[in-house]
Amino acid sequence: MNGADYPSESIHALHVGKMRMKLCKGKTTIAKEYYSSLMQLCGVRRGGNAAAQALFWQAKKELSVVLAFESERDRNAAIMLARRFAFDCNIMLAGPDDRASLGA
Repeated sequence: MNGADYPSESIHALHVGKMRMKLCKGKTTIAKEYYSSLMQLCGVRRGGNAAAQALFWQAKKELSVVLAFESERDRNAAIMLARRFAFDCNIMLAGPDDRASLGA
């Protein structure tokens, strides 16, 4: 989280809602943010076997997280849902490398 590697064996839950995204660990909420133009969301573009199952989420400037999913299909479903819900709120979610193509 935020550029530091924190090994974790615990299960986190990513909630993708119509108005916001939320990351929880048990009953504790780690991040809860409404969709905004500052939010970034994309699949991780690195080598290795686990890269296809990872997602980069920058909720705000001070908080960025890389999440690993059980499968590539789960990760892609989370990205597609979040982008669809954000689009319904007139927000375009993109990753760090996609910002230049959007003109932001």
